[in-house]
Amino acid sequence: MLITRTLNLAAIALATVLSTSVAQASETQMPSMSMNMNMSMDAQEEEITFGEAGKLADVSRTITVTISDLAYDLKKLTVKNGETIRFIIVNKDEMEHEFTLGKKVMQAADRVKMAVPYAVSVGDLETKELIWTFKGADKIEFDCNIPGHYEAGMTGEITITG
Repeated sequence: MLITRTLNLAAIALATVLSTSVAQASETQMPSMSMNMNMSMDAQEEEITFGEAGKLADVSRTITVTISDLAYDLKKLTVKNGETIRFIIVNKDEMEHEFTLGKKVMQAADRVKMAVPYAVSVGDLETKELIWTFKGADKIEFDCNIPGHYEAGMTGEITITG
């Protein structure tokens, strides 16, 4: 387990360095493209089509997601249009993680911004919850958008059925 943890931490460090280098190179070489990407990210963030923050009184199901060794124990989930889920996020790692809902494009933007209403940051050895009412019929992801964590495999898929 110590070897796995060391390899995971090395993967995070490498992914963080690579993503930072790529971002810096992109901004240096193509500032106008970077500015346009940020504007489109803001526009995408405003339109949340996969649901909205839910109310505890409307919860139809509670799902516990455990984080351990840079991984979620849940990889795929199917929910119904209109269903309100209470996610209990249990972080067993001694580092901060996130549980962020969103489409693939939104997730990429969130990794840059790190401040969104459909996410919860979970400190080391901490438990938090996120209540969400899903809408539409779509496929979205739940990701950890802390630099290097997504690249290390902290991602899962949610299918919203109509």
